[in-house]
Amino acid sequence: MDPKNNMIETVKELNNVGYTEDFRLTGEKLHWVGKNANYDADQFKVDYAYRFESSETPEDTSLVYAISIPKKGIKGLLLDVLDTFYSLPDNFVNSKIKSTEPTILQHEDSSVDLKFGFIPKVHKAKFNEEPDRYVLRKNYPDFPACPFGQSFSMLGYDKGLSRYVWLTTSILKDERLIVDEFISKKEN
Repeated sequence: MDPKNNMIETVKELNNVGYTEDFRLTGEKLHWVGKNANYDADQFKVDYAYRFESSETPEDTSLVYAISIPKKGIKGLLLDVLDTFYSLPDNFVNSKIKSTEPTILQHEDSSVDLKFGFIPKVHKAKFNEEPDRYVLRKNYPDFPACPFGQSFSMLGYDKGLSRYVWLTTSILKDERLIVDEFISKKEN
């Protein structure tokens, strides 16, 4: 597998060689979104791991994990586009993911102020000017389409401009950032 320095192209290339399913980390399990099934650390392999960094904005890092479940013949991707896995509690699944040494690639992103070419980026200096202006929204139904054919589970939101934005990792670590989780009426 010859990765590209562009995250979207790398994901497309992985899709082309069979890594088409969507995985998430939930609690102490690897969760297969398509079949709503969970797997323990001894049931899956991390075949490839890529860490995308931008030399212009070192706080803007994303990770792609190509994962297989050999006994089931399943291959898919686990994406950490916000570089948040570092903050997950240690358990066997998270430790397996975090201990995989990724290939480090530099983003070839011609549009440094846009993530994936369409979501405006907010850097720490801008956040520091008005921290109350931004929130981290989780599980909102009106998120824009994910360029990987999956779905976003969280995105920044600029209350001043009423639009979704990309908050860099350093902002996600900031205790001033307010988290707003969408709860549907069915869950109430």
